[in-house]
Amino acid sequence: MFRGGLIMMAVWLCAATAWAAPGVMLKDEALRAKASATAPTLGKVAKGEAVEILARQGGWSQVRGQGKTGWVHLLAVRGGVAAQTDVAGELQGVLAIGAARRDPNKVVAVAGVRGLSEEELKQAHFDERALEQMDGFAATKQAAARFAAEAGLVRRDMAYLPAPQSQATGDSSWGGGQ
Repeated sequence: MFRGGLIMMAVWLCAATAWAAPGVMLKDEALRAKASATAPTLGKVAKGEAVEILARQGGWSQVRGQGKTGWVHLLAVRGGVAAQTDVAGELQGVLAIGAARRDPNKVVAVAGVRGLSEEELKQAHFDERALEQMDGFAATKQAAARFAAEAGLVRRDMAYLPAPQSQATGDSSWGGGQ
């Protein structure tokens, strides 16, 4: 029994070590003690800093950098890259792709969550407590109006998008069902 426990512990340690991956911070971020926005802050992690990604939990990544270990928002860190990554150059490249003209006859649909593997998405489950916590972040109409007024935002009415046109195939879906 004791030997089996040691073997299981060794396997777990190897698996935990094998999962750690290099990463780089995409923005300045607070390093938290737990995977929660309300957890105490342990320090800051700077944009461009090399980190080691240790684990993922929901929308959080556990990272280690400069002798500190803690949790950051999932979208604040990019895995699988070395510290020499030109973050600004990569972001400019992404923006250039988004600004490029596209062929309106070719529609590409992408579904998924950045930073989560297919296996992690399959293991996802409904968490009513997390949903209730998210509801607590909602702003009232009055609070939103007050914020908009303080920020100098101006209301603008926008026209709805036109209805999709039928393709020669008779398909009325966006992109002709491609």
